[in-house]
Amino acid sequence: MYSQLYKTDLKSNTALLIKISILTAILWGGLLTSVKAQVPEGMKKDANDWRFTLGGGVGYFADYEGSDDYNIVPLPLVGISWRDTVSIGSVGGLGLNVKFLKIKGPTPKDNLILSAGIGYFGGRDQDDNDALNGLGDLEGGVTGKLSADYQHQSFGAKVSAVHDISGGRKGTSINAGLRYTFALGSPKTQLTLGSSVTWANDKYMENIFGISSIQATNSTLGYSAYSVASGFKDAGVNASVRHFMTQNIGIMGRIGYKQLLANAADSPIVDRQGNASQLSAIFGVSYNW
Repeated sequence: MYSQLYKTDLKSNTALLIKISILTAILWGGLLTSVKAQVPEGMKKDANDWRFTLGGGVGYFADYEGSDDYNIVPLPLVGISWRDTVSIGSVGGLGLNVKFLKIKGPTPKDNLILSAGIGYFGGRDQDDNDALNGLGDLEGGVTGKLSADYQHQSFGAKVSAVHDISGGRKGTSINAGLRYTFALGSPKTQLTLGSSVTWANDKYMENIFGISSIQATNSTLGYSAYSVASGFKDAGVNASVRHFMTQNIGIMGRIGYKQLLANAADSPIVDRQGNASQLSAIFGVSYNW
């Protein structure tokens, strides 16, 4: 099975497009929040104001985690925030997010933020890809998230724990990342370089990458049963760029590379039918007021 820029036949699966849009929205939200602290002076709004974000673009993403088939999908961007404390939409990850503790340092670029949120996991349908036929559907569900984000000048570090409250994944994952943001010639154009690693518990790994005996029997590709334990799921790097055309209009893009690790990489849906090397890219325009 070969990688492709897009599928000529999306199987008329609107649900698949929605799921990929959710994933790319989360990536896009991460891009926006990673450069937020670096908005050029004179272009920032009063933190007491309501803030609205509206935009759109395109995303390039694997149609399931571990696949080597890719789709280009439309990506909406909608967000509302109040006093930089409560936000809802796709900015920073699809769902509701509340920053419940802010510890300020000696300068505006030194701070520690603790936040909690509710999001959504889009699930996975066996019709999403031929490699999943016979494995059954994985229901989407609500997720809970706790995060700690530390910023020191141009350097940042973030740790997030996500637990599935409902749905078929029934797992917990922890992601840790580092980032560095700097201007490209002008403060209006900023580049962020990042890296991350993700650990997942046994339920997460088993439901995403494992093959039960029943699934092995039902699979159209004749998989053998495959059991997965908890462990590090992936490690990756990314590069994001954002250009502030005006105080309200921004152009942004992001390229990411993620390598599935150990048990995740050895899963039959990855090793036999997919690829442990995962790429992603997004590009779009946002309007903020």
